[in-house]
Amino acid sequence: MSCHSDLIVLGGGCAGLSLGMNLTKFGENSPRTTILEGRTHYTNDRTWCFWGGLGSDSEEFATHRWESFSITTNKAGITRHCEETPYLMVSSKDFYQTAQRLIYESPRIDLKLASLITGEIFKRKGLWYVSTPSGEYSAPWVVDTRPGSFPLVHHSAASNPMLWQSFLGEELTTEEDLFDPGCVELMDFSGSLPETILFLYVLPFSKREALVEATVFGPRPLRAEELEEPLRSLTKNRLHGIQALSGRREHGILPMGTKETIGRMKQQAEDFGNDPSYVRAGLMAGGARPSSGYAFQRIWKWSQECAVSLITGKPPKPHPHDHPLTRAMDALFLRVLSSYPELAPDLFFSLFAKVDPARVARFMNDQGTLSDCAAIMASLPPTPFLQEIATAAGLPFGKRKSHIP
Repeated sequence: MSCHSDLIVLGGGCAGLSLGMNLTKFGENSPRTTILEGRTHYTNDRTWCFWGGLGSDSEEFATHRWESFSITTNKAGITRHCEETPYLMVSSKDFYQTAQRLIYESPRIDLKLASLITGEIFKRKGLWYVSTPSGEYSAPWVVDTRPGSFPLVHHSAASNPMLWQSFLGEELTTEEDLFDPGCVELMDFSGSLPETILFLYVLPFSKREALVEATVFGPRPLRAEELEEPLRSLTKNRLHGIQALSGRREHGILPMGTKETIGRMKQQAEDFGNDPSYVRAGLMAGGARPSSGYAFQRIWKWSQECAVSLITGKPPKPHPHDHPLTRAMDALFLRVLSSYPELAPDLFFSLFAKVDPARVARFMNDQGTLSDCAAIMASLPPTPFLQEIATAAGLPFGKRKSHIP
């Protein structure tokens, strides 16, 4: 079987489905689009969170919201209220169902499951050709959202993050009331893992139900089995002896910046010569905020802009570069975390304790003002940041230890 369309989207995950949904809004004006997804069906495999209240229509997907959050270290704990910018959660189950319904109702968008890419993708006479077990597809434009199209470990600095965020979580149902359903436990630094930053992240759905995740910022991505013991230990401490039943699990890996470039992942020379008709997008191509790993809103915004470009006859758009100040702040912060992971609890506690939550939310959502950036910088102890700046400039400035891979 051979199928020709205007656009091929490789991967039907968050980025691919977001683009598909935004293209459906244009009806018959939308380019004929084929989304090729390898999985045979969708499961509730992901949880996306972000700060709301900042004008994005992506908030319509939210299934839970919290108007306060807590940060806990071995020294202190703090709870901050964030009614203006609530913390929101999107369930992948609901997201996938909405996306499939909208796409299947569109005569211009075709989502094909069980469509693994086989063989090489190549271009001939202005058309890209993609092969799957069910047939060959061709189109003048391709948007590649597959995470696997970027290796987890690569010798190129442009594709090798400074840090990886790895997490393993499970939904718990306790026999007694334990959680505050109005407060997300954003970071609980009650455990440790050598040369990494480890914390427990808790999304409470009720007094007895929550998603608990062991999260690690470290120099390499961690497999689910490597996170089993940290999750077990952190969960045991959090339960305080209360019995709990385990439910759904999820594991994920997020890139946090690169050694040379913070922002959109650079396309490598071997990636079809940077042909503008073949665009990388999604989590591993600039969809995740380098300093935090937040991706849902960034991907949704990109999908809106990319859809507008396509319906006006222009090539698909990659993720935009972050503002230079944002890139510089993210890069410096990640280098400090890489060099001094033991300082992370105090750094995050100071940030969230001293800065208005709305400022942090705007900064995390790429809407930070100069005053927001200034407040964030003023909240953090200067010494480790000056040391990193001096090191980058080749100047001696006290003792520095590096965990950068």
